[in-house]
Amino acid sequence: MSYTGKCIYINLTDGTHRMEQTDKSLLQDYIGGKGLGFALLDKLAPNPNPFGAENPLIFVNGPFTGTKIQTSARSTLVSRSPLTGSIQDCHCGGNFGPALKRAGYDYLIITGKSAKPVYIYLTDEKIEILDAMNLWGKGIFQTNDELVKAHPGKNPRIAAIGQAGENLSKMACIGIDKHRQFGRGGLGAVMGSKNLKAVVVDGNTEIKYFDEEKFKKINLQFSKDVLDNEGVKFRRVKGTMKCVRSGQENEFLPTKNFQKCTYDEFEGITSETARKELNWEDTSCYNCAIRCSKWARWDGHEIEGPEYETTAFLGSGCEISDIKEVTISNEICNDLGLDTISAGVTCSFAMECFEKGLIEDWSGLELKWGNAKAQQEFLKMMVKKEGVGAIFADGSRIASQKIGKGSEEFAINVFGMEISGVNPLGCLTMGVSVSVSDFASHTRLWCTEAEMGSDFKIEDIPIAVVDGQNEINARNCLVICDFVPLGLDRLAPLLNAATGLNHTENSLREVGARITDLARRYNLRNGRKFTDDILPERFFREVAPSGFMKGKVLDKEFFNELVQKVYAIRGWDEKGEPKKNYENMGIKINEKK
Repeated sequence: MSYTGKCIYINLTDGTHRMEQTDKSLLQDYIGGKGLGFALLDKLAPNPNPFGAENPLIFVNGPFTGTKIQTSARSTLVSRSPLTGSIQDCHCGGNFGPALKRAGYDYLIITGKSAKPVYIYLTDEKIEILDAMNLWGKGIFQTNDELVKAHPGKNPRIAAIGQAGENLSKMACIGIDKHRQFGRGGLGAVMGSKNLKAVVVDGNTEIKYFDEEKFKKINLQFSKDVLDNEGVKFRRVKGTMKCVRSGQENEFLPTKNFQKCTYDEFEGITSETARKELNWEDTSCYNCAIRCSKWARWDGHEIEGPEYETTAFLGSGCEISDIKEVTISNEICNDLGLDTISAGVTCSFAMECFEKGLIEDWSGLELKWGNAKAQQEFLKMMVKKEGVGAIFADGSRIASQKIGKGSEEFAINVFGMEISGVNPLGCLTMGVSVSVSDFASHTRLWCTEAEMGSDFKIEDIPIAVVDGQNEINARNCLVICDFVPLGLDRLAPLLNAATGLNHTENSLREVGARITDLARRYNLRNGRKFTDDILPERFFREVAPSGFMKGKVLDKEFFNELVQKVYAIRGWDEKGEPKKNYENMGIKINEKK
């Protein structure tokens, strides 16, 4: 099987650890990645304080992680988010997930809180909890370099927090090998709350397959079809930044804190401009020939990126049109450990507050639209929780609650999570999706092209949201990249050959639905209500420039009707509570209050 069959639990409070067999009872129903992580969190910590010792950090691979399957770099991190209070999954490429599997583990679960800063060194031969006092206060870049030097090994890979995580910013991320991130929901702050600076993983464990000959045959054709795809070839050239131009042309590019869907100066932040100005060089995650990532090297700077989301929210969202300045802001976030999406949206929210004069003391910052230097200082102040930065350090929802004065209407978040992907004014389907998903992210469903198509009707939105989210949930259990352009019908045979499981396209969709229901129960138990499944007020007051609502103002009652239809398709009641009896299907769920 492409599972290792082992897991490890580490308690930082007393420094103990135990190795166990992977919980096989969960594999058929939840597979790995997001599904397995959610099931484990629900089982171990149904109602934890996000910053409590009992809230686990669950680093969990899927059966595809580290294998010969294209894009097998992907790995998952699950915990309860301090930003939203909800169940949270983050997904990351790079090399950390494959290294965890080389260390011999399907998942690593960290609980407790150390009395002093520490880091974990985990291989297939040893587990050590080591002093990190000399690393505390340092950025992710320096931390990574020092730990690689201290543990040369075979090919060590590192998950580390920066000062944002140390200072418990609820927008803090976890950096992987410097330039990749477990990004959303503030899980870097969960790591910081445990006084855990980093996790180093390495090893030599080989991956085995249930039916190796069959796996090789299926995977050979699978890889060929991925690499022959024209969309993949285009993405290799343009990267995720291709979405800047398509967002502009199709009028869904988040601009000026979501007041607009197009940006007059967008050419300054396109993929084409980035390749020229940043001297882009194609690169990739582990075992990926799509190569959508780009090394940027300019004026003494070097990072991977920027990606579309970073550019949309630190760039057009703040009306900053210089790609070099956007990438410097990206570099600051990567080193200090700040989620560029939440940080970018919070910056644009702060700029609108500045414009409206809602705060008297801005600590000397001229936080006007387009002021990149002020943005960069503001990012640092949020991380340090200094001056005006302290107001915004935990995201737009908490900031708007502090500021008041009507700012809640343009604090662009759903239940505390800053919206990512697109401006819902230009794509209603995405607006419904981010409102009803486990957290408001484009990674739950990307369907901008579908809404622009002539065959897609407004009445198709609810079923498109349900089917799309189910499929992506299933993919995030395997774990495979969103950019692989092949469906569950192609993934199921590959999964079965690798693991010995028995799945079909339909059974994988059922896994996706099961995960949605589990997450919904978890979130309702921990404070979310059906009335939270709604977009910010801004989207019900301004005319939509494109999509189904073009030329109209979105009616809130109509939007709620679409949400109710999603509930109905999922078999939830009018308050969004799942009613399927999984116990009768032999699946355990946690109903602790």
